[in-house]
Amino acid sequence: MDTLEDLYYGNLFPHEKCAKLDDETKELLGLLNRNEEKLTATLSDEQKEIFEKYKDCNREISEICERQSFITGFKLGAKIVIESMT
Repeated sequence: MDTLEDLYYGNLFPHEKCAKLDDETKELLGLLNRNEEKLTATLSDEQKEIFEKYKDCNREISEICERQSFITGFKLGAKIVIESMT
C-alpha cells in the first residue's frame, strides 16, 4: 500500500506521533509543571476552576495554531514538489 492509500484508509496518524523532546524542551516542561504546581497550591477552589478553563482555552488555541502550521507547511511542500516537476 502506498502513502495515499494509507491516508485514504485512515492508516496514517501523523498528529499522534510525538516529537522527541530535546534537553531544552524537557527543562522548560519541567519548569512549567513546577510553576503550575506552585501556583495551584495558592489558589482557592474557584480560582483553580478558572485556571483549568484558562488552560483548556490555551490548549485549544495551541491546537488550532499547530493545525494551521501543519496545513501551511504541507501546502508549501506540495508547491515545491509541483514547481520541481515543471
